[in-house]
Amino acid sequence: MSEEKYQINQAELDRAVKAVKAIKDGPRVLQLYMDICAKCGTCAEQCHVSHGNPIRRTNPAFRSDRVRKLYNADRSIFGKVFSVLGGNNGPVLDKDTLEEWVRDFYECSGCRRCAKFCPFGIDNSVITRKGRAILHVLGMSPSKMAETQEISDKFGNDEGQSYKAFLEAVRFLEEELLEEHGIPIKIPVDQQADVLFVPASADLISFPETQMGCATFFHAAGIQWTMSSEAFDGANFGLFTGDDEHMKRKNKLLHVACIKLKVKKLIIGECGHAYRIAKYIGGANYWGKDIPYEITNIFTVAAEALRRGALKLDSSRNPMPVSYHDPCNFARSAGITEEPREILRACVQDYREMTPNRDLNWCCGGGGGLAVLDGFERVKKNEVTFLEYRMNVAGKKKLEQILATEAEYIAAPCANCKRQLMQLMEYHKLDVQVGGVFDLFDKAVILQK
Repeated sequence: MSEEKYQINQAELDRAVKAVKAIKDGPRVLQLYMDICAKCGTCAEQCHVSHGNPIRRTNPAFRSDRVRKLYNADRSIFGKVFSVLGGNNGPVLDKDTLEEWVRDFYECSGCRRCAKFCPFGIDNSVITRKGRAILHVLGMSPSKMAETQEISDKFGNDEGQSYKAFLEAVRFLEEELLEEHGIPIKIPVDQQADVLFVPASADLISFPETQMGCATFFHAAGIQWTMSSEAFDGANFGLFTGDDEHMKRKNKLLHVACIKLKVKKLIIGECGHAYRIAKYIGGANYWGKDIPYEITNIFTVAAEALRRGALKLDSSRNPMPVSYHDPCNFARSAGITEEPREILRACVQDYREMTPNRDLNWCCGGGGGLAVLDGFERVKKNEVTFLEYRMNVAGKKKLEQILATEAEYIAAPCANCKRQLMQLMEYHKLDVQVGGVFDLFDKAVILQK
């Protein structure tokens, strides 16, 4: 990044003042997190980053203190920011420190594991997100993050796919499904239906086997469904950069599509953060308690279909040892842990658990949007690239878990997790396949012809 990147003009100062003030006037829980940390060290013991690189700056409490220091610098909002930018009270936050913020707040993956063990319940990911939000208004988000948001605002999806490209991808997958199963399995688009299905757009482009498995599931379960050419991407980088306005804009595409197509359910695909935003951050919280559709996820719907006997599966088609990686947003943030396991156990012969698992799982190391960052963007003290950091520090605990299972296939229902784990296996030269849950479903399902 160039030196010019860090020149702070008056407009940026005004945005920074607003961001800092949001701590004082924002959620009460964040204000409490500013005051009650006991510095006991419990969070560091449970942090995959601290395990991978046990130095002072990777301690979640120390990282969060960067925001606490700013918050407590002055009780006057203007005085606080004035001192932060080198005023009479001294440079609390200068350019070099801002560079360290970029490094430190993007080393944290926002996995929320620390909150499970903190005696006060402090969720350092909330503070990380606030730090990222302040960086974002200063134009200091990693370039890949900022570019993804710009593409999403322009095209309505993170991949930059046009309407024509989307339809071509759909038709290609239909041809693949026909060749695989010998019967037509349609992926309806822009049709009035009971269900609107929204995956991460990466499942159409980068991980098509997952999208194919989801389409096969809807066919097998007899569910009337559709996709929307205007809202086929549930991924939302506003969660990662702290940009609430972008997060709301992206979520609105889903809401408008549900209304337009008159669906009864919005089903989010294999994307934990998309489901978290749609169900618990957006949805009724954004658009009113009387929204005329239910928000759920494909694991919940598939598990219900499995329980009522609507699916016929042959687990012998997946004989290899399989383990499941709990994405942090599905497990810790949304409580979706048992449903994917029900599906996997019905689809594979040799299922193996990682330890720990469910809401105590270790992050893959690529959460919080880190999986898309490969080059060096952490600016201060150019020690390693993001890729090396993810492979050798952030992903260290997950690598240990995978090796302990001796699994040959890791089911990871999240595009960020998939990318991180695929790279982790390649980097460490392990012959372990990584894919989605519904990739395996597509192989195990028995369809009527």
